[in-house]
Amino acid sequence: MLSQSSKTMMITALAFALLSGCSGGDKAEKTSAEESSDSSVPPTIFSADGGFAPGESLAFEWSANGFEQLQARYVWMGSGKRDDVYQPNFSLSVPETDDIVWSSSCEAGGKVKTQIYFAPPKNMKGNRASIKFETDASAKTLSYPAKYMTTGQFEGFEITQSASDPMFADMKKGKWAYVQIGEGGDATKMRISLSNAAKSLNAFLPACSAKAAAKPAAATASATYACEDGRTVKASYMGNDTDTPVVRLNVDGEMLLLPQTMSGSGARYESETVSKKYYWLTKAKEGVFIVGDANDADGSTETTTRCVAR
Repeated sequence: MLSQSSKTMMITALAFALLSGCSGGDKAEKTSAEESSDSSVPPTIFSADGGFAPGESLAFEWSANGFEQLQARYVWMGSGKRDDVYQPNFSLSVPETDDIVWSSSCEAGGKVKTQIYFAPPKNMKGNRASIKFETDASAKTLSYPAKYMTTGQFEGFEITQSASDPMFADMKKGKWAYVQIGEGGDATKMRISLSNAAKSLNAFLPACSAKAAAKPAAATASATYACEDGRTVKASYMGNDTDTPVVRLNVDGEMLLLPQTMSGSGARYESETVSKKYYWLTKAKEGVFIVGDANDADGSTETTTRCVAR
């Protein structure tokens, strides 16, 4: 039989052992939790079918870091009309202006020439750069070799695609497009709404297929317009099969020659003399003739006359 002092010593030893075990368990649990919170695992970016590798998605980069978004006033438009003056076109522009950032046109053999009016990245070497493209519906990022072009009518990047290019399919399905030109920190990046892009592409792309009638633009086409002020304008569109088309206008017996310039919708021609500025804007059967003083900076001296082709 144990004495009272022996019992007290055994109880004290047992209590100490129990306390030590509890203390060790707490420490082990704390260490495990600390290790778990300190571990850094890079996020995996998934597309609809898991096609993206970690960190490759432009859409994810936009959501994480943000980059410039094109203003809502730019609208997608498309047409498959083909005649002596107009050719099929798919564009992103401010309606009724020459403010345009994207233009696609049909080429021979079922090809599409796309011109993107973005400034070149600072680190671009020569006139070559890569264009990366994806939408919020893309399975992967598409990449295209592009050439930077500077002409009288165009300044931006140009690529040649097939009419069945997956870019167009992605644009039809998506709500947002993400475009990157160049690489690294100096790359040009833009987020663009795809509202109305599907409808515009459905009007444009069939005209670019290899089976579509590839009627070349006539070298010269003519039209006569009746104007709201009673005048008659005779227009001869020349050089439509070249890179430098012009229009020759006969207005009240005065002959004017206006080179074609960039336009977001329809066609735009303009010229300037020592004393006057002249503009001729056409879309479908409508024409607009504008005249102003050469030194007029705000358009205060301009007169506008609307005309319709007979």
